[in-house]
Amino acid sequence: MGTANRARPRILFVSANETAPWGPSETNWALAARHWLDQGAEIHACVKGWKEVPGELAALEEAGCVVHRRWDEPPHDLRPVHELPWSERQSSTLEKVRPDFVLVSQGDNYEGLGWMEECQAHGVPYVAYSNSAADFEWPVDDVAERLAKGYLAARASLFVSEGNRELTERQVGGPLPNARVVRCHFKVDYAAAPPWPEADEPLRLACPARLDPVNKGHDVLFDVLSRPKWRNRPLTVSLFGSGSHERVLRALRDRLDLHSVEFAGYVTDIEAVWREHHGLVLCSRAEGLPTVIIEAMLCGRPAIVSDVAGNAELIEDGVTGFVAAGPVAACLDEALERAWQRRGEWREIGRRAAEAVRRQIPPDPIALLVDQLKELAA
Repeated sequence: MGTANRARPRILFVSANETAPWGPSETNWALAARHWLDQGAEIHACVKGWKEVPGELAALEEAGCVVHRRWDEPPHDLRPVHELPWSERQSSTLEKVRPDFVLVSQGDNYEGLGWMEECQAHGVPYVAYSNSAADFEWPVDDVAERLAKGYLAARASLFVSEGNRELTERQVGGPLPNARVVRCHFKVDYAAAPPWPEADEPLRLACPARLDPVNKGHDVLFDVLSRPKWRNRPLTVSLFGSGSHERVLRALRDRLDLHSVEFAGYVTDIEAVWREHHGLVLCSRAEGLPTVIIEAMLCGRPAIVSDVAGNAELIEDGVTGFVAAGPVAACLDEALERAWQRRGEWREIGRRAAEAVRRQIPPDPIALLVDQLKELAA
C-alpha cells in the first residue's frame, strides 16, 4: 500500500488504547512521533476519540501530526479489546492514509491484535510495540495463535522489558525471534541529583503510580503497613498519582486507619518528589518497566519493588535497591523489613543506584527508538 518513492516517509502511529485518554504508553509513541516529525517525516496518528483532548496529543497535532480519531459508541465498542474497532471496519484509516510504515502501540501485549491483522491484510509493514504484560491475563488458544502470527509478521516486536518479552512468548506459545527490548522515556534530567532530605525521620517513601490496585498493588502495600510493627515505626508513604480507584483506596486507607499514608495527587515535578522522599515503594502485579523506577534511581533513591515484569531488571537486590519475591504482602513485608534494617545505608545505596541506572539506560531512549524504527521502515 505504501509508496516507496515519496519525498518523505509517511508513518502511521496507531494507539490501540481504548481505556483512557492518556497514559505512559501514549507518551512513548507520541514522543517518538514528534521526534520523527521534527526530522521531516509525514506523521499520522490514529487514536480513540475522547471528549477530553490530552495536552500531549494537542501539542503533537499543533506541531503538524495528522490525527485520525475513532468515535466508536455502544454497542459497537463492546467487542473484545483485541479485535479491530468497529469504526475501522466501516472506514479504514490504513486505506485513507496509505502509510509506508505503521507502529502499533499497545498498553499491554494483546490489544493491538486487530491492527496487526489489518496491516497484514493491506500489505503494510509494521512493528508491534508492547508497553506492559500481565501473568494473570492469558489469551485463549485461538487468540494466542493469532497473536503469535501477528508478532511474527511484524518487522520487529518491541517490548519495554525482558520480562514482558519472556512472558509474551509463553502466552503466545513460542519464541519471537524478531523481539527487541527498547527503553522508555523518563521525566527527570539525566543528570538529576536532588539533595537528600534534611530529616532522616520519619522515613518517607513515595509510591508514584496511577491509582489502580489491579496493576499497581496498592492494597498489598496497605496490608503490610497495617501490621503492628509498621504502625509503630516512623515511616510514611505518599501516593502520587490519580486514577479510577481513588475513592475506594481512600476508603480502604481510612478503614485500616493508616495515618502513615497520604494521597499527594498528580505531580509533574518528579525531582521535587525526591527532594522530600528517601525511597520508592512499588508492589505492582503487572508492569512493563516503570519509568518511576528509572527516575528514582537517576535521582539517587533506592527502590523497593515487586519482582514483576521489568521491575527488578535495573536493580541488584540489596545493592542498589530491594526486591520483593512477588506482589503479595508476605514478600513485600520481607523486602521492606530488609530495607528498614539498613535504612542508615540508604543514601549510599541510592548513590550506587544512580550509577547503575546510567549504565543501563541511555540519555535519550526515544531518539534511539526512532533510529531503530527508521531502520526497520527502510
